[in-house]
Amino acid sequence: MKNKVASKIFEIVAYSILGLLGLWGLVYICLGFACEFIRYDTAVAVANDKLNLGFLWEGLIILGVAVVAAVFVLCIYAKRSDRDFEKAQRRAARLKKNVSSSPEVVDAEVAPVSESK
Repeated sequence: MKNKVASKIFEIVAYSILGLLGLWGLVYICLGFACEFIRYDTAVAVANDKLNLGFLWEGLIILGVAVVAAVFVLCIYAKRSDRDFEKAQRRAARLKKNVSSSPEVVDAEVAPVSESK
């Protein structure tokens, strides 16, 4: 139980951090697009020129890293979730098989049917 709680907390923290990283990448991408369409004497354009790749390409790299890491974490936890779900299904089927092996006795009243013409 303690391991499941720690696992869920780690998953929430990982998605939060990767979401913020992705947001950072999106901001850089927006700044990169803005640098393409603004005058060259603004502070953002000067900062874009001082970066090696520029805001657009660094934003794409940051966003790509965040997406790949999020997919990696998602695959790990999806596999664990599927394994737990299949384990629960096998247990339910096993319990149902044990219960259904004993026949049920049903009391029913049978009344004669009279045929009338």
